[in-house]
Amino acid sequence: MFHPALRKSLNFVLPLLAVALIAENIILLRQNHRLKTGLPLPSALIVHREEPLHDIGGVGFDGRFHTVEMPRSAAEHLLIFTFAPRCPECVLSETLDASLSTQAKKLGWRTVWISRGSPEETRAFCIASGIPLEETLVDPPYPTYLRLGLAAVPQLVAVGENGKIDEVWLGRLTTESAKSAAQFLLDHPGVQASNSALKSSL
Repeated sequence: MFHPALRKSLNFVLPLLAVALIAENIILLRQNHRLKTGLPLPSALIVHREEPLHDIGGVGFDGRFHTVEMPRSAAEHLLIFTFAPRCPECVLSETLDASLSTQAKKLGWRTVWISRGSPEETRAFCIASGIPLEETLVDPPYPTYLRLGLAAVPQLVAVGENGKIDEVWLGRLTTESAKSAAQFLLDHPGVQASNSALKSSL
């Protein structure tokens, strides 16, 4: 049995914690609603290079939330593709994106695709474009949306040790920018620490 004083304290603290959790969820719901219905914030239009990436994630097609695992050494590299199924530039870029993803994996890079579209549209787009469903995330939370500038897609982000952003290609890949990205991959061969860039959050 709890000591009376401890029980009294718990009776006071637990309702406060419940209220705080409810308030936090309301804030997150409002933020995500604003992302879908409002004009994008200027800060959501660019990848923020000034600080390392962390806590990047989204929902996989297994229905679970996954956090993108950042490289932990100079020998590891991660390539992040951002897109939206209804984005015309993303459609035009899909062939070059797929080719670059294949090259990256051959060179030991891990790859992940983050969509700002609905799960249904994203699944159809991935199947049509040959994007692996197991490497794709949807419904990115607000921090991921801002840090990756998901208001402006497509973008390609090369990530190095401890989440350091090494390079960003904004907009759809052209022949020239694809060559630049391919050369960057060749200049930075990696060693995969694992086959997947994702880790599940229970």
